[in-house]
Amino acid sequence: MSGMRILTTAQVRALESAWIKNCHESWGLVLMEIAGLGASKMLLELMEGMPAAVTIVCGRGNNGGDGLVIARHLLRAGVDIDVFVIGSENGQFSDDHLTNRRILEGMDVEINYIDNKDLDHLKASISESSAVVDAIFGTGIDREVDQNIHDIIEAINESARPVLAVDLPSGVHSDTGAIMGHAIQAAATATFGSVKPGLLCHPGNLVAGEIRLIDIGMPLPETLPEAILDSLPQLDIPRWWLATAFDVGSKLPERAVDSHKGSFGQILIAAGSLGMTGAAMMSARSCLRAGAGLAILSTPRSVIPGLPAEEIIYHPLAETERGTISVDALKDLEHQMERAQVMVIGPGLSSDEETVKFVHQLVQKVRVPCVVDADGLNAISENPKVMADTEGGFVFTPHPKELSRLMGKSIKEIQSDRIRSAQEAAKRFGATIVLKGANTVVATPDDDVFIIPTGNNGMATAGSGDVLTGIIAGLLAQGMNRTWAAVAGAYIHGAAGDFAAAESGEDGMVASDIMNFVPVTIKMLREGLFPGSILERSLANLKEDSTTNGG
Repeated sequence: MSGMRILTTAQVRALESAWIKNCHESWGLVLMEIAGLGASKMLLELMEGMPAAVTIVCGRGNNGGDGLVIARHLLRAGVDIDVFVIGSENGQFSDDHLTNRRILEGMDVEINYIDNKDLDHLKASISESSAVVDAIFGTGIDREVDQNIHDIIEAINESARPVLAVDLPSGVHSDTGAIMGHAIQAAATATFGSVKPGLLCHPGNLVAGEIRLIDIGMPLPETLPEAILDSLPQLDIPRWWLATAFDVGSKLPERAVDSHKGSFGQILIAAGSLGMTGAAMMSARSCLRAGAGLAILSTPRSVIPGLPAEEIIYHPLAETERGTISVDALKDLEHQMERAQVMVIGPGLSSDEETVKFVHQLVQKVRVPCVVDADGLNAISENPKVMADTEGGFVFTPHPKELSRLMGKSIKEIQSDRIRSAQEAAKRFGATIVLKGANTVVATPDDDVFIIPTGNNGMATAGSGDVLTGIIAGLLAQGMNRTWAAVAGAYIHGAAGDFAAAESGEDGMVASDIMNFVPVTIKMLREGLFPGSILERSLANLKEDSTTNGG
């Protein structure tokens, strides 16, 4: 696999512990010093000049220690600082926190100790500051914040001052992005060593602001000495990645000079019903926009006369009295299925009882890569056992509500841990799962997870998912494997949406706007001209060779 490695909290801690043990017991202080220096430089840069004053709020652990280092470097840069530590002076603190606090005290910096009973001093300090540094929790939170921290976070958020979060906004779960009762609303986040999943997953991504990765000199697993890596088998699972423009561009299929339409695959699309032909058409068109050679739309016989004459081939299917695909249509598909390299099932099918039975029988006959979306997924959710012993290489593209039906869970449960929800579904169905939403998650049955950094809220529009389905199918038809067709398809879909938003804004964007930008997006990715998402560009300060794992 390749991509920018994302580490879980357990992996980060194991890695830090092993690296410190390998180097020297004092190396933790060195890492903290580099992190604090990098974050202080980031704050000064983001403030576009010298901030008059900064309030730094520190917790009791190493995240608070990072905040104390930041305070020292801001002081040396000539910034007025106010330092607040949560708790009493004689409370329990990490050793590295205490060391950096003593250094500050040796520089005659007054440390203010606070709780939620007396926040007037903190509020007054923030009101006179240009910015706030949040160094309360970092990756350390695993339960909802208590009332004390809740009130402190609220005081910071209500100040309307820009906040720099240290590692990730306090109150955000590092692995899931869940808000643990209450969270800092950051203008920017300085994260250290590796990107935290919680910064990329909803709703943590909504409060992180601009994310920058600070290289603190700690190697990622793939660059570790073999002796250390062998002692940390837990670093191999899970394998989470941030998809990048470089990865996607390098995986796109080659197109030979002497190619013909057969070279780029034939896609059979079972979709559409009376009144729902738009979804089917959008998927079929998107297959071609993504580079497929031939798209055959198999749809109820009676709706075909109303479809436009264009590059798509129409194939009539037996239908119900309600204008939906009937079970008898399986016979009509046999010949086409023998010739197709890829199938699509679902867009606009309807939830008609007989059409649901058609889907149940069809998935068991599929022998080629197959993308299932929309009503195809809803049909499977009525009897998930139909996926047992299927032979096709399936890609499911659910939104959270569709995945909740498939998994028998609430949408809230799905959204509370999008990565593991997608992983669980991938295992259960033996399918690659593309969980749509802010920062789409792609999970494979082999435990690889990719987070997609492209896309915007203008893409929350009817037909957008049908375009994604077509793009993935088009890439599969050209020979890409399931994983990379799904990852590249989701990335291209989001990037095309970003192009559309840049041209005409997010308000009023429609699915065809996204589809129309698919070819130029692929062209730019293939030629290495796509600049990457905003998130990728903000993380580009970490060297490429230390963030990718070739393969």
